[in-house]
Amino acid sequence: MTTETFVNRYYDDKFEIDLWNEKSYVLKKLIEKGIKGIENDSIEQTGVSACTVKWDFSIEMRSWGVKTLSAYATNVELTLMVEYSDKDEDIHEVEIEVDLSEWEIDNDRESENDGIYIVQNVQFDFKDKTINVEF
Repeated sequence: MTTETFVNRYYDDKFEIDLWNEKSYVLKKLIEKGIKGIENDSIEQTGVSACTVKWDFSIEMRSWGVKTLSAYATNVELTLMVEYSDKDEDIHEVEIEVDLSEWEIDNDRESENDGIYIVQNVQFDFKDKTINVEF
C-alpha cells in the first residue's frame, strides 16, 4: 500500500465548515477564561478562526491493478472566533482552541468528485463530539 499525507488549512483552502451544538461548549470555555456575567444570549456570533485537516491518501495495489483508493482524516485542529457582549452591551472577541483529542473522526466520500480527493466540508458536532470530514 502506498500512502501520501496532505494538510489542508481553512485559510488556504476554503472548504466548508459546519458547527453544530456549539453554544454550550463556547459558554463553558468563556467562563473558564474568567469572563464574568456570560449567558447563552451573550454570545453574538461563533465562527472559525482556523481549521487544519491532516489526511492520508492511500492506494491499495494488487497484481491485477488498483484495488482501492481511499482518503481519511488523521488529525483535525479547530480554533473558534467568538463575539460576545458584556453587561454594558460592548462587543468583545476571543479565540478558543477546541480540544479535539477525544473526538471521533468520521470520513465520507462524495462519489461525484470525478476522481478528485480534497477536503470539501468538515462538520463538528459539539454534542456528540464527532467530526465528519467529507472528501
